[in-house]
Amino acid sequence: MDKTETRAGYSARLVSPYINTTGKCLEMFYWIREELPNDALTTLTIIAISEEHTEDVLNTISDLTPHFPRLHLRLPDGIHRIAIEGKRTWKNRFSAVSLDDITIMDCDRFGKITYYKKYY
Repeated sequence: MDKTETRAGYSARLVSPYINTTGKCLEMFYWIREELPNDALTTLTIIAISEEHTEDVLNTISDLTPHFPRLHLRLPDGIHRIAIEGKRTWKNRFSAVSLDDITIMDCDRFGKITYYKKYY
């Protein structure tokens, strides 16, 4: 969500296809920036969408960030689409949200390094 797009109340949503989220975690890095600080902050929301189209909010972030902090989140069991939504409030038109390195994989695989042996 670029800060050059200045529509107040604007939102942008990135949605995955349906996946089996049982035992899965989401990891991503994010950045939230506002030109004019005020009491109405831009938000970044992680949402699980079920096959019945119900939307469950898993996490909402509204802290302004000077760098790209890491978010790690366990996903609910079942079949879901995962939506990441950035939303600008009606009060503030000059804000931006950036995402980087979004990964969904087995929770027990995060933080593990795989070494490959070379055979000659």
